[in-house]
Amino acid sequence: MLVQDNARLPKTVKPVCYDLVFEPDLENFIFRGMAQIDVLIAEDVSSITLHAKELSVDYVILQRDGKAFVPSVVFDQEAERVIFVFSENISAGDVRLLIRFQGVLNDQMAGFYRSVYEVSGEKRIMATTQFEDTSARRAFPCWDEPAIKARFKVTLKIPKHLQAVSNMPAVSEKLCRDKKIIRFGVTPLMSTYLLAFVVGELEHIEATTKDGILVRVFTTPGKKAQGEFALYVGVKALEFYNDYFGIAYPLPKMDMAAIPDFAAGAMENWGLITYREFDFLIDPKNSSSARHQRVAIVVAHEIAHQWFGNLVTMEWWTQLWLNEGFASWMEYFAVDHVFPEWNIWEQFMSDAFASALALDGLRSTHPIETVIKHPSEIGQTFDAISYEKGACVIRMIHDYIGAENFRNGLKLYLIWYAYGNAVTEDLWQALEEVSGKPVRKIMDTWTKQPGYPLISLKQTSDGKFELEQSRFLSSGEKLSPEEASELWQISLPFQNAAGDSQKVLLSDRASLVKLPSDHGGWFKLNAGQMALARVNYTPELWDRLKKALRRGLLSVVDRAGLANDIYALTESGVLPATQLLSVLTAYQGETEYIVWDDIVGSLGGINLLLPNGGVRANFDSFARDLLSRIVAEKGWEENPNETHSQKLLRPMVLSATGFYGDVEVIEEAKNRFRFFLKDPETLDPNLRSMVYGLIARYGDTRTLETLIECYRKVPRQEEKMRFLVALAQFQDMRILEEALKFAFSDEVRSQDLGYFVGSIGRDGQELMWRELQVRFPELMSRYDGKLSGIIRSTIEGFGSEEKAREVEEFFRVHPVPAASQAISQGLERIRARAAWIARDLPAITAWLEKWSFDNILK
Repeated sequence: MLVQDNARLPKTVKPVCYDLVFEPDLENFIFRGMAQIDVLIAEDVSSITLHAKELSVDYVILQRDGKAFVPSVVFDQEAERVIFVFSENISAGDVRLLIRFQGVLNDQMAGFYRSVYEVSGEKRIMATTQFEDTSARRAFPCWDEPAIKARFKVTLKIPKHLQAVSNMPAVSEKLCRDKKIIRFGVTPLMSTYLLAFVVGELEHIEATTKDGILVRVFTTPGKKAQGEFALYVGVKALEFYNDYFGIAYPLPKMDMAAIPDFAAGAMENWGLITYREFDFLIDPKNSSSARHQRVAIVVAHEIAHQWFGNLVTMEWWTQLWLNEGFASWMEYFAVDHVFPEWNIWEQFMSDAFASALALDGLRSTHPIETVIKHPSEIGQTFDAISYEKGACVIRMIHDYIGAENFRNGLKLYLIWYAYGNAVTEDLWQALEEVSGKPVRKIMDTWTKQPGYPLISLKQTSDGKFELEQSRFLSSGEKLSPEEASELWQISLPFQNAAGDSQKVLLSDRASLVKLPSDHGGWFKLNAGQMALARVNYTPELWDRLKKALRRGLLSVVDRAGLANDIYALTESGVLPATQLLSVLTAYQGETEYIVWDDIVGSLGGINLLLPNGGVRANFDSFARDLLSRIVAEKGWEENPNETHSQKLLRPMVLSATGFYGDVEVIEEAKNRFRFFLKDPETLDPNLRSMVYGLIARYGDTRTLETLIECYRKVPRQEEKMRFLVALAQFQDMRILEEALKFAFSDEVRSQDLGYFVGSIGRDGQELMWRELQVRFPELMSRYDGKLSGIIRSTIEGFGSEEKAREVEEFFRVHPVPAASQAISQGLERIRARAAWIARDLPAITAWLEKWSFDNILK
């Protein structure tokens, strides 16, 4: 097991069933609780250790055979444990623990916490839970590890005018003076982090699957109609998974609840999935196509967890990817089933695949299976490695063993480990059982070591090709001896202009392969972007690919893949920046969303390298020219026959060309915003984020006041988020400073601040960095030290060694253990950008000057 012993509780004692009673006090923000825990002691003990955090224990009694044992209570705050120490040994066998305790309904969106909502302008309080990863211990003393499963019975004693839901249906409800006592049914065997309950003013809508499973959507008052889309997706996804896995969803109902204050996008609690409103509620008249897609993806992801994560759970956080990687792959599978017209698998390339490559290209990445030494480290593994890289590995397995073998292997895995726990090797065994292929031998290279390979291609004199693999580092730094020794088992699909295709298997450092004759035409290795790798070609082969790009001869996914690869290869110093700029010009006739998503990202990356002045002006002109054809083609008005991806494309390219100073687009955005203020229905929901952003970027103090007033007035969370993100985009630092003050005020929910910080452009980064330093104690308290996202967004856009040292020194003096990876990764990105600037800025400047001169002569 890849973990230090002191990170785990002793195995001598384990719970069998928790019978829990909670009584939240929504006025004083505390709760009282009672736990009756049936426990099995494997060998004689003199103490029993559980997890507990921010709880006080009023009393503890251990019962056995009519006898009572009263221990002393010792808290280990650092280890987040409570130890019950007995004056005599407790012999092996069954016992019952009775614990009375109290806790705080905190405002940190973890444990049993409080959330604020409004009804007719009046603020009200609800209580809800978020226990993953290690916050069940903030609600009750427990064995808070995924492998220590038990059954749970929950009873809630709440004000009689409120409603409550939990994992299981209510089995009884009775009034006791001004209180309502609701008892819920016993759960299946499950981990503590999957327990959930919600207390508040709730309304709901419901539907039933074809298999008879009741699906309900709960919201605060006045919002249930906005849950219709999520309910539809939930029913369809549940039916799809039931059929695909061949194992029936084992609970009698599936509830989904929208929570106003919620730290993550959603949480897969078994039978009661909780969601952030922004990622769950849809207003048919005002929600964008992008928001519909996001909600569908999130719902499909969480429902996939009901099998992968809930029915079968990772044995320890080292195997988190078994939960998150699978759900991140299955979400595309399910959404493609429900909405085939979206072509969602194309977006896997621009979303999951690209995100995995970006993070895993850092030296400061980590293996999919990573060592966990302390609870503070667990939260940092919820990243693009566990999610997106995990999903890419699953995709490679699916391709390697075939769809039918994959499906049968998953079913076997779920049957073998149902209601239990598993490690990665257990999955490999099931897949090998049905496929007869050496899955473990191949996939261990992807899960147990960090990073991924760069495949370099060279043509030999006899017409063969030499393929050499080495670890790719986006910083371009020299590999250490250990890094240089890393190898991957990799299957690379090949395709050429003649339509020939084959798979190239690579396991050694270098291989000599015979590829079908290309007759002087283009060919692409890693066709379809199936393998998690980057490919570099000879200058001649890059030139052929550039010509093929101009003619649109490659698939959509391969065009996006080439754009992603050439940017990364330039960033790392493998290719010169002038080659990147030249290849980008080949995309001027591009028409597809996922390709432009990569191109716009590349333009943004180059923009971060450039100082203000002439080179920036030339680059802005270059970017506008590159975008001009697609902007003219898409225009501002939606075509009734447009595809889903085309609806996503229009606002992206309009926003980009406006960002780079297109006067016509900027003026049109201002004009449409003026009409919007008079009649909001005049502005297409798909264009709102783009319009708000541009009027802020080129706006003044009056614009700031208008956007803040709009934020205050609109009740819908989606629309609030559009205004909040726009507020971060002012170029005038005096105005942005005022926007920052607003973002940090009580008017903006803590859960939303990260969106604002992540939307601040390069010109505002220094301002945000100063703000983070000034507000550091406040932020640490507000987010309980979980600042990875805010720190990453604040620092990673810098580009000098001087700034890297400044950031490094600040966090040396002010350590943030729960964000140590984000800090390391941010520092690496800063230094990599500084090296890129030193290496390529003169060449970029010269190339853009020549381009600008040539463009004038046209």
